[in-house]
Amino acid sequence: MKKSILSLSIAVIATQFLAMPAIAAEPLMTFRFAADKTVFTTTELANSDAVVHGGLYIDNYTGIAQLRMILRSDEPITIENGDFTFDPSGALDADGNPLHAFFAKHSTAIYTQESLIDDDTNIILWAGPETNHLDAFHANGVISNANSSFLTFDYRIPQNTPAGDYQCYISQKVITNSAGFIEEDLDISDQTHQLKVDKDFRIPPLIFSVFSRGDVNCDGSVSIEDAQATLKLYVEQEVASRTLTDTEIAQIMNTVHIHASKYASDSSQNGSLDVSDAQGILQYYVDSMSGNTSDWNDIFK
Repeated sequence: MKKSILSLSIAVIATQFLAMPAIAAEPLMTFRFAADKTVFTTTELANSDAVVHGGLYIDNYTGIAQLRMILRSDEPITIENGDFTFDPSGALDADGNPLHAFFAKHSTAIYTQESLIDDDTNIILWAGPETNHLDAFHANGVISNANSSFLTFDYRIPQNTPAGDYQCYISQKVITNSAGFIEEDLDISDQTHQLKVDKDFRIPPLIFSVFSRGDVNCDGSVSIEDAQATLKLYVEQEVASRTLTDTEIAQIMNTVHIHASKYASDSSQNGSLDVSDAQGILQYYVDSMSGNTSDWNDIFK
């Protein structure tokens, strides 16, 4: 009898435990790139560079004392005109320094567009406001405007940039210099320890996509292979209702530039993929091979 009661009690407790709602994990502090525009056509870039404004935001801020980071981008895209975002009102602190728009108090901050020591560019050094203790910094600075960017800069996408996907990211390179000391491109700490990527914070990259309409494999021309790849992607995603991984999409499209590839496959440019996109690409290819002038507007009247 006692054994039956014990078993029943355990079962009831287990049932109650399973019925308890799962506690969602706290969102990680995230250093998030942003840009006014991230998708371009090769036609747009045929005659001039494109320059778009952007910045780096700190979402879900949980407190840092000091950081060092280096912003990088895939060639030929460059990050230019970088600086910390300052209070748009032009307010100054007691020492006459501009106040940051993100943090409520002035901080020790250096943004080096190009290093005079090595070839590094876009180096950021930041330290929270000093306390009354020597070499000590506030780990949780008061946030002035959580919606403001931490850094502000421009991205330049040069004229005639080839079709493809290009990343802007925070470097995680670690080297041992000639003196035997370890140098890290990324070093973020609070008052007690060094913070770790994917444990204490996230640093997702930003992807710029440059595409040429119908050039699905991003090889510089529209071919029958592009039409075939588009049709296969349509069948897999829309007809078979499969959720494809990036690797599977790359295999279907025969390219590593999957974002640019998906934009290019929407040859009708109506925002969705269907069989008419593959037919349009095939028609464009046939017209070109016949010596006729191919025109997307004529194909999708």
